[in-house]
Amino acid sequence: MPERGYAVISLKTTGLFPYQRDRVVEVAVVHLDVGGRIAARWQTVVNPGSNAGDVANHGVSTAELLRAPTFEQIAPRLVDLLRGRVLVTHNAQFVTGFLMREFELMGYAPGRGLEAVCTMHLARTYLPGAGRLLVDCCAAYDIEIEPGPGALVQAVACASLLAAYVQGSPLVTPWINALDRAERSAWPRITAATDAEWVQRDPSTPGDEAPAPSFLARAAVKLPDYTGPEEHLDYLALLDLCLLDHVLSPQETRELRVLAEFSGVTVAEGIALHRRYFEDLVQVAWLNGALSVADSADLIAVARMLDVAPKIVAAALAAPASVVQLPLASIDTVLLEQGDIVVLTGDMARARSDWGRELVARGLSLGTAVTLRTRLLVAANPASITGKTGKARDYGIPIVSEFGLRSLIGVR
Repeated sequence: MPERGYAVISLKTTGLFPYQRDRVVEVAVVHLDVGGRIAARWQTVVNPGSNAGDVANHGVSTAELLRAPTFEQIAPRLVDLLRGRVLVTHNAQFVTGFLMREFELMGYAPGRGLEAVCTMHLARTYLPGAGRLLVDCCAAYDIEIEPGPGALVQAVACASLLAAYVQGSPLVTPWINALDRAERSAWPRITAATDAEWVQRDPSTPGDEAPAPSFLARAAVKLPDYTGPEEHLDYLALLDLCLLDHVLSPQETRELRVLAEFSGVTVAEGIALHRRYFEDLVQVAWLNGALSVADSADLIAVARMLDVAPKIVAAALAAPASVVQLPLASIDTVLLEQGDIVVLTGDMARARSDWGRELVARGLSLGTAVTLRTRLLVAANPASITGKTGKARDYGIPIVSEFGLRSLIGVR
């Protein structure tokens, strides 16, 4: 019987549309135990057949793809790695769509379909105010993501995010229920004549040299959270992938509409989501007080791909809309009250566990991530640039040093 736990999966693909022509080119799986601790990890490049896609997007060279096994050849081991475990990923609709398509092409189907716990959806509960990108969610916990575009990098980051959710959850029941359901899910074994060897990505591949992030990539990290229906959130996450990785062709635009309908997003809802996406990007762009020529060009390109009305585009670029930027609160205005959430980060003179007990004894709550509900961030170095300090500045949350905390709560 498989060991209970979680299987985090990440993919690299030739494109974004599994039911049209795109295929998987890399698979990474990370196992976590029931407590959220990483136990093992696997990775392989996958030969997609005749369609290698744009190497610049997935970062796997043609030479690597040619010597890699096909999805059908890695499927027996992949199924064994997933069997009996809770399947976890970030942006689950995208990942499960590709997995289901690959399994379908080889005539295989999981007994009860393919369901996954989505760390992007869970962020609405655990990280109120955070955006939908994996890097944004990880920043709230100060989870560092290793450089490189490989699927394993993303899988480890997603696993670390899940671990933060599991270990910081005051209620264990949802996780126990998920583990119980996973044990009952049927994953029929795949009999293979030979056990294909998994081939790791070449660490010297030029694709691993990450280019400087574009304006859109930088802006996407600051996009506001979305509190509407989950199918709309999934669609906005797909727009992230479409617009940040490459320019949409007319054919891809048509395929995007098909996926929207498949996800239950009506034409009218799609138009509204496109406009919201553009307006959110404009809001972020104007936070610096001015738009460069390059930034304006990127925004115009996005508007064209999303079919946003020219008059809306012209008004947005001519002057900022009502940009909402939370002011950074001054330490002089901070008054901690019962139940306020305080987050600690960095190596302090006094052990953080001691500070935690001190804060709880005074009726305060100790948080693990910086969210909109956080009242105060205590940092070993308040001037440092980390995920948590960046989040605190974005949300207007005051940041103090350890000695500032002493002053606030009257500890000598």
